[in-house]
Amino acid sequence: MFRLSSHHILILSALLLSGFIYGKLDIHAEIFNDSSFRSTIIKGDEFPKILVDAIGEEYSLNQPPQRIVSATLGTDEILSALISTDRISGVTYLADNTSMSNIPGWYPEQIQRVQGEVEEILSLEPDLVFVAGYTRAETVRLLLRSNIPVVRLSHYDSFSDVENNIMLVANITGAEKKAATMLNKLHRDAQVIKKKVQGLRRPRVLYYSLDGYTVGTGTKINEMIKMAGGYNVMNDTHITGAQKISEEMALGLEPDIILVNGWASEKPSPAELLATRIAWQNTPAVLNKQVHDLHGVWLLSVSQYSWNGIEEIARLIHPEVFE
Repeated sequence: MFRLSSHHILILSALLLSGFIYGKLDIHAEIFNDSSFRSTIIKGDEFPKILVDAIGEEYSLNQPPQRIVSATLGTDEILSALISTDRISGVTYLADNTSMSNIPGWYPEQIQRVQGEVEEILSLEPDLVFVAGYTRAETVRLLLRSNIPVVRLSHYDSFSDVENNIMLVANITGAEKKAATMLNKLHRDAQVIKKKVQGLRRPRVLYYSLDGYTVGTGTKINEMIKMAGGYNVMNDTHITGAQKISEEMALGLEPDIILVNGWASEKPSPAELLATRIAWQNTPAVLNKQVHDLHGVWLLSVSQYSWNGIEEIARLIHPEVFE
């Protein structure tokens, strides 16, 4: 019988709480989402504002919420940049995990760490709760029945999606100016990277995991590769989102650079393992020693920290412009 190790349980928990950027989880998807739910919207530019929740119920927000519970790592990270911690009653237990979070130690100890259970969330008496499209549907339904405003963020596939989520959180918490300033800086930083690689040859880049998964259009990784001065070889195919491909297809795409997804602590690393596979020995990336591990907490992020990946990838594709 298959058993999950404690390490794999931690990883699965992180994926559920932070959002899996490589594609939707292929594990009883109906447990983790509900197609009848929709994204939360906010009506009004100034308080009082109207919050329309995932089932169309409306709530009047006379002032910015003061007892917020974040049930997703993504909103833990977004909120850390927008509002004071004294307005937050609970964040996920992963906020302090150095392997999963971009903000370990940010929130004071007196702020409750939650596992995502309805009872513990309600015990904090929140005036608003953040959940996500990957939050268990039964949890969302129970929270919606509690007569507490529930904010559900649904989409995370692109930088545009993440920007929309950041602005939604900002509109609800009254932090629109701070969010706009942060996003403007992220745009400027990305533009600096794009200018560094402008006019350079775009090598063929394959993002790949040892179990055969890759990403095509409609993903942040695809956007990162483009902004970093590379060409995602999956654009030669009709693949969108995250999909598993055959080894034969991967080899046939003849990548110049392979970015291998894996955990930094693994020895030998995923990139080292891939480079030793016999079938891969004649690919341009292996011949030219251009197989690189791609790791970092930004990989799991669905917040402002996603932008960190642009420079990380650019340094691997065009190291010469960073010397």
